[in-house]
Amino acid sequence: MPSANANPAAEVNFIFRQLPDDVLDAIGAHRGGAYHQDTEASGVPHESVIAAVGGDAVAAGQDTVTIGLVQNDGKDHGGYSIIVGDATFEASAQAPEAGGVGAAANTFMIVSGADYIIKDESNHGGSGPNDAWASSELDFVAVNINGWSPEGGPVVIELHQPGHQVQPDGHQPPHGNYAAVIATGEAHSTADSLSATQTNALTVENQFSFVNGIAVVGV
Repeated sequence: MPSANANPAAEVNFIFRQLPDDVLDAIGAHRGGAYHQDTEASGVPHESVIAAVGGDAVAAGQDTVTIGLVQNDGKDHGGYSIIVGDATFEASAQAPEAGGVGAAANTFMIVSGADYIIKDESNHGGSGPNDAWASSELDFVAVNINGWSPEGGPVVIELHQPGHQVQPDGHQPPHGNYAAVIATGEAHSTADSLSATQTNALTVENQFSFVNGIAVVGV
């Protein structure tokens, strides 16, 4: 099983090590290098895989910061398709009066048509009398092998990093209210493909900041 710190290439190669030799031969892949090899398998019908990843963050207080980053990249390798995505959202707030702050962050993903999904998600946060902060991060790899499916349906491997409460030292926002979010999506396929992103950012002076974003790709 891949570790929580494994990179996308290591996670994909872990998946391909689970496949029977005849499946690897049919899709033109090989163990240990499947993530980097482009193939054009003949006689194997293309199967579509779609993935959406995103999140949101909100902070309430006199001084607030919300930040979001979403990335989603899909590629059709001929006999198989791979989508790699991640989302990171952070929020922090500060106010002169006790109890006048709040911060929350969330990430999510939806995948359709994949045979294997490796997901790593972590949530952290903390608060004090005059400050609060929260963060959420999600990374995933989705792989679909054309013309083959694992017995029992899609295999989902979750690498949990449990959230914990900590003091918000080092997470204090600067003066004012700030919101920024970026979402990118890329899809590469010889068949039909799609790529779409959407973001929103909003601030209200001396009150709150909010961001959300989503990236959808299909190959």
